[in-house]
Amino acid sequence: MRAPIISLGLAALVATTSVVSAETTIAVLEFGPGGSVHRTTSSSTESNSAAVSSFWNALHRPLKSSPTQHAGMSVVPDMFTRADAGIVIGLQGVSLKSMPTATSLGEEATEDNVVGLIHVPGQATADLMKRASSKDVELIAKEDMGRRLHSIAENAVGGALEGMKALTLAVENDNAAAVADEQLRRMLKTLKKQADSNGKTVVVHLVMDSTRRRLDEANQDGENQNQNNNNDYSNYRTMYEIQTFNLYLWTAVGLVVIVFMIMGAFVDMPLMPDTLLYGETKMAD
Repeated sequence: MRAPIISLGLAALVATTSVVSAETTIAVLEFGPGGSVHRTTSSSTESNSAAVSSFWNALHRPLKSSPTQHAGMSVVPDMFTRADAGIVIGLQGVSLKSMPTATSLGEEATEDNVVGLIHVPGQATADLMKRASSKDVELIAKEDMGRRLHSIAENAVGGALEGMKALTLAVENDNAAAVADEQLRRMLKTLKKQADSNGKTVVVHLVMDSTRRRLDEANQDGENQNQNNNNDYSNYRTMYEIQTFNLYLWTAVGLVVIVFMIMGAFVDMPLMPDTLLYGETKMAD
């Protein structure tokens, strides 16, 4: 009788100290020469749909109005190096347990091409995919996954794809999930091989719903306090902030130097009579 009671007590204790919450993970992968996106020193990967959309616009749509990215994100675009193409792939409709490739990409720094991760609370894949494209996002069935993913990869490394392409893989069951995972693996392999040889930088954003176990509120508050202390102790600047500061600083220095050079040229200018006016005066005399 004691064993069931002890088991129930342990289960209740675990339930009170941790909860499982739904979230959406965005894995940012870069192929080719690279340098278009960087991981920041931020220790938090939490964000929201609006911030992710601003990151996509700043990275792949720099000419769009208000392309400024929200502050505090774990990944930022480079100010000078732009990606040649961007691909947003949404996985919606099934657990990631049937997709080992996608699962490995959603874990912290498990693959060489993973630049960083972004976590959005709740199941936000559908909302993010709507934000990724002004038109209806293409929904690819199981039968067309291989052909479409291969075609998009070829267009991206060949220079035929400009801006950002968004598509959703329909994974309504384990069989479709297995096919999607295999075709995704082949696509990433193609990008990794051909992007380097063609000199094209391609950024892939893999959007997938997942779950993560979190501690209870008291422990979470303690972790947040420690995180704030660490941030205060190591007040680093992001790559984007460093680049912006240097751009403004040296532009201002250059303008000041030019102004002083012009002023110096005027000060050192020799005084002499105006030859044109002096000649006309002589002729009048």
